[in-house]
Amino acid sequence: MTTRESPAPRPNHRWLRRGVLILIAAVAVAGGSHLAAPSSPAELAGAATAPDIAAPGATSLDGATGSGAAGGLVPPAERVAFWERRVSAAGSSPSYLDLIYLADAYLDESRASGDLDDLKRAQTALGVAAGVTPDPKAVEGRQALVAFSLHEWQEALRIANSLLAQDPQNLAALGVSGDALLETGQVDAARQRYATLEQLVPSPAVWSRLGRLAFLTGDPQSAIRLVSEAVSGAIEEGYPDAIAFYRFQLGELCRQIGQVDRASDNYEAALTALPDYVPATVGLARTREAQGRRAEAITILERAVARLPQPETVAMLGDLYSLDGNQDKAEQEYALVDGIAQLARATGSVYDRQLTIFDADHDRDLPGAVARAREELAVRGDVYGYDALAWALYKSGDIAGAAAAARQALSLGTPDPRIAFHAGVIAAAQGETDAARTLLTRAVAGSSMLLPLQVPVAEAALAQLEGGLARP
Repeated sequence: MTTRESPAPRPNHRWLRRGVLILIAAVAVAGGSHLAAPSSPAELAGAATAPDIAAPGATSLDGATGSGAAGGLVPPAERVAFWERRVSAAGSSPSYLDLIYLADAYLDESRASGDLDDLKRAQTALGVAAGVTPDPKAVEGRQALVAFSLHEWQEALRIANSLLAQDPQNLAALGVSGDALLETGQVDAARQRYATLEQLVPSPAVWSRLGRLAFLTGDPQSAIRLVSEAVSGAIEEGYPDAIAFYRFQLGELCRQIGQVDRASDNYEAALTALPDYVPATVGLARTREAQGRRAEAITILERAVARLPQPETVAMLGDLYSLDGNQDKAEQEYALVDGIAQLARATGSVYDRQLTIFDADHDRDLPGAVARAREELAVRGDVYGYDALAWALYKSGDIAGAAAAARQALSLGTPDPRIAFHAGVIAAAQGETDAARTLLTRAVAGSSMLLPLQVPVAEAALAQLEGGLARP
């Protein structure tokens, strides 16, 4: 592994009061197919006001992480086991602090693994805590975080706005409301919340958020600078789960602009900090494929799928099997995605975007993909939602509708090669040669962001345009 990023250090912020925290919940499943841009990636969320409690997710404004005194220095699974024993030993009268610590541990574990069940367990623990806590805000901030992570955007905003009505400087509420606003396409409102956060507590959790905002609004270099500062702050504080998330986020940003080796280094650094961290494992597999190391990519991705079979990850493994000449194995993975889709219909909308993109990419259930994309846009009108709709409409043969949605996807100037690929193909289909050439050039330059099956398609489409043909 090459030398790690070494951004200029920010002032030490250990002095910030540990009892008021903003945390990052990098729940891999929370953002669907495109949130990890940087996707996912992960997702950003806020929480917590209980006295001397490091709340859910990973990184607080002062660098404290995890549950209880040990925080992020103890692996999430061990924290879960410890607090489960504490709550169980208390029988019918667990303390509200133990319940909150248990919920925090579940959220940390979900952040590391992407497992929806951990979110549900956190939700249950918080429900019990709500009935016994003398500090409702400590519970409500976490409930907003869980709602956000489960894509219950309006519920997350309702709780956060209620907390802000009581205290306009409630850091938890500012964080989770800003994140929910950003994920639902309300960029200016999110920017205002983040600006308030930065004034109150400049810290890695805030720089990470600002980095994501910068990327979405067309400034990847500022995004990389901000997230590099978050990495530096996390390293200074020494909490492994925080380091892992920020390294992953930085890796995603580097991959977006075509810096594959630098992205790989950051994924490896994330896994050094937090072994088996699923988002970084998947990111590393993607860079290995881009580096021409397919056998290694398959091995890494098999490990990630065994730990957490998310639709997007399973689909990519199927694609790699297909490219490797093993169509039977590929079809097994695609069938698994279909099975996950059936289960997802009964449990909520967390995977909707991943499933929409999968169906459009692989020409499966295109009417369902269009319907799902439209339904999601009604509650989550961000650029990636429009991108998903554009691609599903294009694959369904509605070129005019696809072009209209693609214009919305491009409206913020988000420099994501996936958006550029979809919009470029759609522009070519409309005969807009110059626009298509510009977009597909961008897509090919960042081809490690594309599905492996799409890379030759993008290259061929661009070659046709450069050869004077109007349509791929």
